[in-house]
Amino acid sequence: MTPDEGRKARKNLRLKSVLDNVAHQGPQTVHFDIANACNTRCTTCWDHSPFLNADRVPTAAWKRRTLPLDSFRATLDDLVALGGLEQIILSGMGEPFLNQAIYDMVAYAHQHGVGVTIITNLLLADLPRLLASDGELNLLTSICGVTQPVWQAFHAHPKPRGWEQLIAQLTLLDEHAFRPKHVQVINNQNFHELVDMVHFARRFPVKRINFKFASLKNGTEAVALSPDQKRELRHDLVPRAMAFAHAFKIDTDLDAFCAQIDPDTDSTAPIADVGCFMGLLYSRLTVQGEVLYCCNTQVQVGELDGPGSFRSLWEGPAWQGRRDSVRAGRYFDGCEQCGKFKQNWKWSQKLRETLPPEQFDGLLGRGPA
Repeated sequence: MTPDEGRKARKNLRLKSVLDNVAHQGPQTVHFDIANACNTRCTTCWDHSPFLNADRVPTAAWKRRTLPLDSFRATLDDLVALGGLEQIILSGMGEPFLNQAIYDMVAYAHQHGVGVTIITNLLLADLPRLLASDGELNLLTSICGVTQPVWQAFHAHPKPRGWEQLIAQLTLLDEHAFRPKHVQVINNQNFHELVDMVHFARRFPVKRINFKFASLKNGTEAVALSPDQKRELRHDLVPRAMAFAHAFKIDTDLDAFCAQIDPDTDSTAPIADVGCFMGLLYSRLTVQGEVLYCCNTQVQVGELDGPGSFRSLWEGPAWQGRRDSVRAGRYFDGCEQCGKFKQNWKWSQKLRETLPPEQFDGLLGRGPA
């Protein structure tokens, strides 16, 4: 089978999995958390925000944990054998570049023909070493503010010159002709810079700008947008940002982001209108070896306990039971702030255009499956 034939076969099985609500192959994307500690304290973060309630602050022992390289390699071998894997995400409950094995992890994935996306604040990355690996690489770079005061406020960076470090790293990427994706998590500290965020992407060319809302809880609600701020986003800032992005051919996901803005609720993801397909396409693995159904840390399927353990969970009754629940329209706590909403939104758009209305409604738990 040629590489093109292999991609087509995986694509067909993926679509069949979504329509049947049964996993006919392994996940397309697996998200590895490889470090719990962080060098910043982003105000929206569930694990490091300075706004966290006292009873939600993680222990020092938890923060010290990283994913060992041997464990990563063994799990990746299992995933490749399961079939369907195209991409891994390396991030963490903190900053993935605090795990020095990350460069070997990238190289190992590339040796297996698997693409790598890294979610990072970029400050600690050895970029020449990282870019030397021969394979597909994406950097989702946390920007979240395009002036020093706003960047500093959002990241609560504990050391001086953090902003200057970020600019130096972005400049180095530009010199290497590497285009990262900018991630702009929007809250009440930075929403007013939305249009400037698109301008910033002209200064430091990007593959794409991803805009998102954080899922706020456990004290981080302190940085939530007010209803008036959401209205300003929807009716003024987003349209202006979209017009500028269109004029200068800067790729963004502002159309999907706009669909998340609802001034009358704290919900940031109208998931019941879109559907969830992540249980057939994606999984997240924590440093502790917990296997998550999706990015929601509260929806755990099981734990890795040796070779083949991921397959047994992926194909097992607990995972399928969660798929069935979601397909019936019974979502989990936290789905109203879905962290994978953009991915679900894209699938939903494609399926809505392809399927008869009654069949599409069945995928959302509104009619016959």
